[in-house]
Amino acid sequence: MRQGILTLTTDFGTGGPYVAAMKGIILAAAPETQLVDVSHEIAPQNILEGAFVLAGIVDAFPPETVHLAVIDPGVGTPRRLVAAQIADQWFVLPDNGLLSGLLNGRSSPRIHEISNPAIWRSEVSATFHGRDILAPAAAYLLRGGDADQLGPRRQDVIRLANFEPRTDDGGLVGEVVFRDNFGNLITNVPNDRLDGRDWQIEIAGERIAGLSRTYGDHPPGTLVALIGSSRWLEIAVVNGDAARQLSAGPGTTVKFRRLDRTS
Repeated sequence: MRQGILTLTTDFGTGGPYVAAMKGIILAAAPETQLVDVSHEIAPQNILEGAFVLAGIVDAFPPETVHLAVIDPGVGTPRRLVAAQIADQWFVLPDNGLLSGLLNGRSSPRIHEISNPAIWRSEVSATFHGRDILAPAAAYLLRGGDADQLGPRRQDVIRLANFEPRTDDGGLVGEVVFRDNFGNLITNVPNDRLDGRDWQIEIAGERIAGLSRTYGDHPPGTLVALIGSSRWLEIAVVNGDAARQLSAGPGTTVKFRRLDRTS
């Protein structure tokens, strides 16, 4: 019986029974599974934050890893539950935009709707599909089950507009999608949208001229823009907290204008 790695990402927190209940379902069906907790501190119902976190882990895990993500404000409604194969890994989650960041720059995934009751738990709560539908589907894939048995294939999934910066006459307009524990503000602008370092970045009334290579290239307290480890542009304060200093966070507009170095 093939079993492997399963990651969990939720907005459940760690103070209740919910995460453990899903782990119990997984381990009962696939007892040799290696469980990896990515985060259970996603802000409640914050699909955008969950989408960013999933996009940041996919390149770190080996093929055939199964990722179970439950940020599901529409639980119990007719919204779809899906399993999507991306980068030779499976993502089992609600179809509500959680795959948005993962799909940037990648070819169309293989997508199955999880609609076969034979794979679900025998009793399904209207308020806990993570335990009763998604966890059994994830365990099924961990055991090497045929994905076609999960349910019919689908052509696409819901994508959040927040992960697509827009162009205007002056350059790009993006937004902050995530604040990390250091107060760094990660934007929805990927490295491949910036074809050099001659940009002026505007955020919360402040302007930053050009991109830095790393945090330590400037004195403490300096406001900088740089490409982070997940290849998204971020705003940071060296040895400080950019979110607090700028009173900014997810949803804050970030403008990119080309610098004229000849004048």
